[in-house]
Amino acid sequence: MFNARQWNYIKNCFHLTARQTEIAKLVCDGLNNDQIAKKCRITYNTARTHVAHICAKLGVYGRAELILYLIKVARHIR
Repeated sequence: MFNARQWNYIKNCFHLTARQTEIAKLVCDGLNNDQIAKKCRITYNTARTHVAHICAKLGVYGRAELILYLIKVARHIR
């Protein structure tokens, strides 16, 4: 969905960890918490917690709002 430069900007701008950036990418790819957990070899609760922390850092309230906000931020970075 986004290129490497855009993800780097998002990571640095919102102070996301490498793991949070990885999880955010998977959310943007349409994966749910169960799919994220399996892909990252973490528990469902850990995946859910990562998503919640990412949303809190960005000040959004759910997956759809997270994706829309990231699109809005990233479209200015080429």
